[in-house]
Amino acid sequence: MKINSTFSMLALATLFFACTNEQATGLRNIEAYYYPLSDLQDGKVYEYEPLGEEGDPPVYWYYRSVLEGGIGYLVGQSYDPAFNPDQFVREERVWNGMLLKDFIVYETDAEGKSQQIRADIEAANVFPFEVKPLGSVLLSSLHWRPLGDSSSITLVRNRQFDSDTTIVFQAKNVDAVKFNTRELVDQEVDGHLELEFGGTEVYAKKIGLVYFRKDVSGQRRIEYRLKSVYSMAEFEQKFKEKLELGEVGK
Repeated sequence: MKINSTFSMLALATLFFACTNEQATGLRNIEAYYYPLSDLQDGKVYEYEPLGEEGDPPVYWYYRSVLEGGIGYLVGQSYDPAFNPDQFVREERVWNGMLLKDFIVYETDAEGKSQQIRADIEAANVFPFEVKPLGSVLLSSLHWRPLGDSSSITLVRNRQFDSDTTIVFQAKNVDAVKFNTRELVDQEVDGHLELEFGGTEVYAKKIGLVYFRKDVSGQRRIEYRLKSVYSMAEFEQKFKEKLELGEVGK
C-alpha cells in the first residue's frame, strides 16, 4: 500500500508540473498526434481516398520507424496508382519535433526507367511537438532539378497550429489537431512560374495525418482523407500487389 501510495503521489506531482509548465509557457505537447513511431516498427500502409476532383487517384504511403544509433527516424514512401514509388522521405525525431533529412522524387527517364532525384533541403521543419493556438509558423523549404530539364523546382511550405478538433475514422470519434498551411511552388525556367495556395491538415491522436486539403485555385481543390491503415500482409491480401520498398526497406 505504501509503494502504491508513493507511486500515485509521484504521478500526480508529474502531472501537476506538466500542467504548470503548459500554463507558464502557453505551449502544449502534441507529439501523440503525429505518426506513432512506436507502432510502426514493422511498417504500415496508409490509404488516402480523394474527396476533391472527380478522377483524382487514391494515394498510398508506406511508413516504417527505424532506430539508428539511439536516434528515431520515420521513413515513408508513396506510390502512384500503379503502385510504383513516386516519393521517399526520411524524418528525424528530435526533442521538439520532426526534421526532414531526405526527400527523393522518382521520375521516368527517356528509356522508361525510374530514376531518383534527391532534393536539397534548406529548411527541414516538418512537425512541431510543442504548440500554442496561432503561434509561430513552421517552415519547410527544398528544391530539385527534374530529369533532362534546365529548370529547377522550389517547394516552400508553412505550417501553423490552429486548434483542437475531432474526426471520425472507421466509425469512431478520434481527438485531432488542425493546422493551417501555405505553400509556394516555384518553377524557374528563364524566369519564375509561381503557384501559391493555402490549405488544411488534420492529425489524429495515435494515427497521424488523416485529412489534408490544398486550395490550388478558385476552381481546383486537392482534398484527401485517410480511408484505412494496413499491415503489409493485409495490404497485399486486399490489393493483390506487392509494394516495392526501395529506400524504406533499407
